[in-house]
Amino acid sequence: MADNLVLYIGEKNISSWSMRAWLALQHKGLPFEERTIELRRDADRHQRRRVSPTGRVPVLHHGERAVPDSLAITEYLEETFPPPVHPALWPREAGARAHARWLAAAMHSGFTKLRESMSFNLCFLSKPPAPSPEALLEAEDMLRLLQDALERRKDSGPFLFGLFGAADVMYAPAIVRLTSFRVPTAGAPATAGYMESVLSHPPVKRWMDAARALPPRETY
Repeated sequence: MADNLVLYIGEKNISSWSMRAWLALQHKGLPFEERTIELRRDADRHQRRRVSPTGRVPVLHHGERAVPDSLAITEYLEETFPPPVHPALWPREAGARAHARWLAAAMHSGFTKLRESMSFNLCFLSKPPAPSPEALLEAEDMLRLLQDALERRKDSGPFLFGLFGAADVMYAPAIVRLTSFRVPTAGAPATAGYMESVLSHPPVKRWMDAARALPPRETY
């Protein structure tokens, strides 16, 4: 049952990982309670440790279960609330599904220089600082991966595998970063339209509108 889902998140203009789990829940169309733990006031992780086995957010509570980590939450939602009753997060075709999964894993475990230099909170400043050369190289790598997926796409639709899904969920905060830091997309021409589609996707827009309504944070 979906009537006892609680998602603990960080501030919407700080916690990019929270954005991913939130988007996955929105995509499934599931009712859930949203509870924010202010990361700036939880430096010792006391509040987060009370609700999350890893001491981090996001963490999804479903009854007595606690599921931390955006990618784990995505997989849990797909298994617990599967298609066709609920919208699919992963492509149906095995090859596309494998591609989507390794793209999601690449985002989950990589691009550390990009994430450090183009920190999510900096995206909401009026003038973000210049990203590091290492971050820009990782941004080029990311754009190449996205370009390749878009060129190989077989299903109709503006997203990586046609319809919005888990891979788009995982890359949505990165697209906010690439856009906010004005990373050139000329070397991956298909990505410009894709990024625009992600940013205009209603759940993404709702998160971003709420994030922009918060005071910008240069540090946290």
